[in-house]
Amino acid sequence: MICKQKKNMEEKAKTRTVSFRVPEHILADIEKEAKTQLVSTNSLINRILLQYVQWDKYENRMKMFPVPGDSLQHILEHLDEIKRKEAVEIIYDSIRDWTLISKKKFDIHSVLEVLEDYCRMVDISIEDTVSSGYRSYVIRHNLGRDVSLLICDLVKKIFYDSLKMKVDTNMTNTTVVAKLTSKFD
Repeated sequence: MICKQKKNMEEKAKTRTVSFRVPEHILADIEKEAKTQLVSTNSLINRILLQYVQWDKYENRMKMFPVPGDSLQHILEHLDEIKRKEAVEIIYDSIRDWTLISKKKFDIHSVLEVLEDYCRMVDISIEDTVSSGYRSYVIRHNLGRDVSLLICDLVKKIFYDSLKMKVDTNMTNTTVVAKLTSKFD
């Protein structure tokens, strides 16, 4: 839902041509990366600008910093259920703050948009499907069982606190499937 809406908006968005002075070594690096990714330089630059607008410009305000996946796995392996619940509360509060700062509102749609942006930035796959009017989210992270447990708890909290809606979750060491038990628009 969210991803499809965003893609449609981006495709229909008006564009304009601008020129910038960019140091040659930076442009050469971007062109090389575009070739590696098999995309045009323009597409890569648009992706970089989109990432800045949706994510990077808020990082300092939120005091965010990247953590390598193996470090995150190691930290989460050592959390018992009580500490994991505390971590979910802290993460939820951060998501709420991030959503208010970046979207200027806090509702289920803005939260899901922020989460989708985050997943895209950290290369986690998220699919949103609708069947018979009920939504399912498939989140593929490849970070282990403890991350799956954390995601399950976080998704349940987000939907319960936002909509008083229960979520059924299934998980593996690399994937979480969250199925909403009620319809929502």
